[in-house]
Amino acid sequence: MTGRTVIFQNPASGTSNHETRSRVRDLLAGDGDTVQEVIVNPGMTLLERASQVVKDGAELVVAAGGDGTVREIASALVDTEATLGIVPLGTFNNLARSLNLPSDPDAACGLIQRGLTRKIDVGIADDRHYFFEVAGVGVDADLFPIGEELKSGCFENLLHAIHLASRHAQSSANLYFDRPVGEAYKHSFRGQFPLKRRRRRFRKRKRGITIRCSFIAVGNGPFYGSNFAVCPGAILDDGLFSISVFRDFSKFELIWHFWSISRGHRQYHPKLEMFEGKEFEVSSCKPLSVTWTGTL
Repeated sequence: MTGRTVIFQNPASGTSNHETRSRVRDLLAGDGDTVQEVIVNPGMTLLERASQVVKDGAELVVAAGGDGTVREIASALVDTEATLGIVPLGTFNNLARSLNLPSDPDAACGLIQRGLTRKIDVGIADDRHYFFEVAGVGVDADLFPIGEELKSGCFENLLHAIHLASRHAQSSANLYFDRPVGEAYKHSFRGQFPLKRRRRRFRKRKRGITIRCSFIAVGNGPFYGSNFAVCPGAILDDGLFSISVFRDFSKFELIWHFWSISRGHRQYHPKLEMFEGKEFEVSSCKPLSVTWTGTL
């Protein structure tokens, strides 16, 4: 490790405690005196603070926290020369999981000290919001904020979440790709049909289609929320989004599928349609909820 290093430690992250934070600081500081520690507090605008430390000359910025902490700090580093280090101390750590980073803080610090780097893709939602995991459109975007509260131990909205899930209805969405739909379409998991037969509905060389669906996941990486593997096979550095369309799911099927893909399990449902592309646009006559994952 050379140059100036700044460590952002978030005490509110799932597995963070005083002992762990002290060990992370000591491991990364070593014998040098160029390491600065910033303790994240609820009143801090993390994106602005991280941007400032980069402007002040930080070459390595370490996010010791969960996915939200990582996303805010990573957003500040886009298009800069600074390097992001991740010590995964959150509840789910989706980006760290996608990168196959060790969950043990000592091992994560050791990897940072070795100086091995990797460039990854960055998604942009609504032309202004960076995301590194998955952006979602549809019913799960309504449920995601409630899920975050439940994750934090707030169960007051559990009945509201059940009510939303039970009342959800598919919406008609217009999907626009940066290439002909036949090229963007990768596969479904309806195993009884060869891929070339499944492509027939998309054989016309147009870039847009209309589909009724429950939820659309636009994945930079495979995981979302509570380690839901909504975009199985998504790769962080292939230059493409992996786009999952949850089509024709019944209420029970949708709830069961999300249960089955929790904690990183990769289940392939026969009603899941997969596309890919560098750019993707969704529109609808009916307002649809949108989320880009990661909270403090």
